[in-house]
Amino acid sequence: MVKAFRNWKHAAEPWYAATGLASVVMGTSSVLVPLMIASVLGRSVGAVGILSSVVSLVGVIGSLVWGRLSDAAARRKAFIILSYTMLGVSFLGTAFASTFASVLAWNMVLNFFWMANASITVLIVIENRDKSIWEVRIGHLNQIIALGWLAGLILGSVSLGIATPHIGREMAIRYLFLLLSISGIGAAILAAWFIPRTTPKFTRRRFRGMIVALGNFLIETGRFRPTHLYHRLNPRRLPALLWGTAGLRHETKLFLWGTLLAFTGFGFFFVPLPVLLAQRFGFPTATVFSYFVALNAAIVITYPFVSHRIKRAGNGTIQVGALIVRLVLFGLMGVYLTVTTGVPPTAFLIAYFLMLGSSWSFFQLSGVALASRLAKPENRGQALGLYNAVAGLGTIIAGVGSGTLADDFGYGPAFIAAGVLVGGAILVLHCLPLPEPTSTETVPVSATANTDRRAARPASSRG
Repeated sequence: MVKAFRNWKHAAEPWYAATGLASVVMGTSSVLVPLMIASVLGRSVGAVGILSSVVSLVGVIGSLVWGRLSDAAARRKAFIILSYTMLGVSFLGTAFASTFASVLAWNMVLNFFWMANASITVLIVIENRDKSIWEVRIGHLNQIIALGWLAGLILGSVSLGIATPHIGREMAIRYLFLLLSISGIGAAILAAWFIPRTTPKFTRRRFRGMIVALGNFLIETGRFRPTHLYHRLNPRRLPALLWGTAGLRHETKLFLWGTLLAFTGFGFFFVPLPVLLAQRFGFPTATVFSYFVALNAAIVITYPFVSHRIKRAGNGTIQVGALIVRLVLFGLMGVYLTVTTGVPPTAFLIAYFLMLGSSWSFFQLSGVALASRLAKPENRGQALGLYNAVAGLGTIIAGVGSGTLADDFGYGPAFIAAGVLVGGAILVLHCLPLPEPTSTETVPVSATANTDRRAARPASSRG
């Protein structure tokens, strides 16, 4: 890992500072927004679920819109500057919001414009560059996103821990939103100063290597995923893809159904989680952030080792194994919350969140690889767009469902439902004829920036 980061340092470009700062802002907000709703506005977990569903839907739409516009535009840079500027504007509005409706509206604006950045940043990384270094460069970008996200969670924990005893929880949260607003404008200024002007051109992209490198650190809070490829999905082709004779293979469709069940289960667990920690367990806001720091640190630390394990065991085995771990974790917490009102020991919770993060690394890397391998070469770009869209759809469904269930019946049944949905995904994938690993199969891993050139040359497809 040390060698990988040394290689990244030599390959870094000045404009990565803008992306890194924006990732810090988004990492902090991923937990701060639910805490704002629960701790400042006094709303229940159902309100958090509604926000999660609505802004996830806006994100899917935004990614499709901005992706099409970026493909047609003569410039890329303006989209990113606009995206980062709206970060500042949206968080400024959120800082002074006094109702749930206003917080919801500002977050809808935020996520719509954030997709402008998510759809285009990767194109700046690869455009007009040799194909042999695409995955490595995407890996470098992904490291910035992941580390910025983690730094944002640390910032939230430290800032609230220092400020809350002096000015109270509500004012500490509002002042932190103001800091995020200033940082968003700062990211826009850095983007305007450092991002190079590129001339877009059609590029025949090798989607499998790209999506595996790009999708490594998709964070589980669906409304704030750092990167999306929804815009690779053409909605007009959906009927032909899903039901036409020349569309997606039966195995691919079955895999996507399993993926939908898995991400819906993840949403049933993770959407209420910040509110559980703040309200049911009564943790200070800084402590809530610290647990998410542990989760995301586990993702970053685990990732360099995942590809080696996949190479030995195969994507299918790793995918099912990661889901089994999550089934146990979700079910265990669900049963605990159902039979007792106590708070788990700190050591247990730390270990629990570390396992959540580690299992995500195994699931996500094997999942995007399977989405690519199971699709026909000519449909690979569409299948990968569908994979990410299905993930967003799962979050949309889970937002309303988990919030309602937790409000009416408690957190325990909501988490048990998460385990049941993951169990359904396991059954679907268990019946799926998954591709076996080969002696030359490997996966590009952005956390290490080590890309096997042989495996990085699968058949490509037009988006």
